[in-house]
Order: sequence, then structure tokens, then C-alpha cells
Amino acid sequence: MPSQKEAKISNLKKALNKALVIDEKKIADKIKVIGFLCKKCAQCCRAEFGDNTVILFPLEIRSICEKTGLSRDDFVIPTPSDDRDPEGNIHTFEWVLKKNGDCIFLKNDLCEIYECRPYICMTYPFYLLDGKLKVSECMGIGGKISNEESMKLAALLKHRYITDIRESIALLERFNGFIPGGSGNVCVHDSEGEHWLVTDLD
Repeated sequence: MPSQKEAKISNLKKALNKALVIDEKKIADKIKVIGFLCKKCAQCCRAEFGDNTVILFPLEIRSICEKTGLSRDDFVIPTPSDDRDPEGNIHTFEWVLKKNGDCIFLKNDLCEIYECRPYICMTYPFYLLDGKLKVSECMGIGGKISNEESMKLAALLKHRYITDIRESIALLERFNGFIPGGSGNVCVHDSEGEHWLVTDLD
């Protein structure tokens, strides 16, 4: 009988197989019907308009580091977590962009890392959940979008969805439980392994 971890990985691999054959044209057609035109209002980056948390994949962190010259610790923190090991170390599974209320990369209503912004930002307000298109609140909903832009967005959404599943599989394959012993008080588990940090997360 497979373990809980093996069962999760098996289910994720099935989801990945389905994700790989998603018809981008069908997603694009739905986006066209809904309509979208970014108004450059930057509301999605601001705390006053709702949850502006941005979760990043390790590959996105590396891309931002390469393009900006920043180090990881300059712009990301571990996701807050209440999970602790027997020694009291905190364990978490994701990285999020730092905020000062608003996104730290928002300057004069413009994104300072626009060319290497995370997938969640590139595809907002759309996302895929269980392979189905979902839409968040946004001032741009209902705007006119071209066939070319809707196809580009659909391709990004599919890529983001596939990447998310692959990252989850890799994380689970590397995950060995909440084991104490690292050189830090917080451990971030991601697709690349364990990252022990000394932080004031709690």
C-alpha cells in the first residue's frame, strides 16, 4: 500500500498529465469572452485593495536575482507558518515577496521588475484551478483583448499551472519531514530542498 506521500505524488503526476494536454485555444476563447485590459492602476500590488501576497517559485527567485543583481534575502521571506519541529524550529513550504504594505517593487505606480515579474503577476487576474479558468477581482475585467494577447495569456496560464504541479512533485520527492538540525530557526522546504535561515519570522 503506497504511503500518503507516494499517493500525493501519484495524484500530482496524474494532474500533470492532464495539465500537459490543456487546450490553450479553449482557455484563450474563455478569456476573450470575459475580456481583459490592464488599466495600469497597480491595485493588485497595493495592500489597501486586498491580499497582495505574491508567492514565488525558486526559478522565479533566481530569475529576479539574475536580472536585478539582488540576493534572495533582499526581496523574499518564508511564508509565515505555525509548523514546528521538536526543537521549536519553524517549517514552511513557500517563498513570498517582501512587502512594505504594497509590493516592494512598486515605485511610482510602476513595477521595477516588470520584465522578470513572477507568473502570478503576469497572469493576473486569471489563474487555473484544477485545470479550469478562474478570475480574481480586477478593474481591467471586461476590457477588449486581442486574439494574440488572449493566446499569450492562455499559454502563460498553462505554463504557470504546469510549473506549479512540477514544483509540488519535486518538493514532495525531496521532503523528509520536519527534522531538526539545520543551522537556523526557520526551514523553507521547496523543490530544491531545505533552506535553513536565521530569521525573525515569528
